[in-house]
Amino acid sequence: MDPMAVITSFGSPLYQLKVQDLSDQGVGIVVRSDSHFLKVIEVGKEVDVRLVLPRYYRYRGSADHCRSKVEHITEIQEGPFKGHLHVGISFGPPGN
Repeated sequence: MDPMAVITSFGSPLYQLKVQDLSDQGVGIVVRSDSHFLKVIEVGKEVDVRLVLPRYYRYRGSADHCRSKVEHITEIQEGPFKGHLHVGISFGPPGN
């Protein structure tokens, strides 16, 4: 199982997306260029993120629901996800 981010936003469906990178400050997720998710988000929008991590995955941050903000949406130029988009989401302070 790969790490996943479960993302919800006010009035939008729930999305479960593959995590490309993860830190205590945020998460980078991989999104297909034709995904409906791209129609309901934009840079600066707040979303609710919950991480779904495999048992063996070592992560020191919180995997609970976290109020977060979309920081960037960037096309992936090379590698196995070429043509997909990388959506960077920053985590808010604990308790948000």
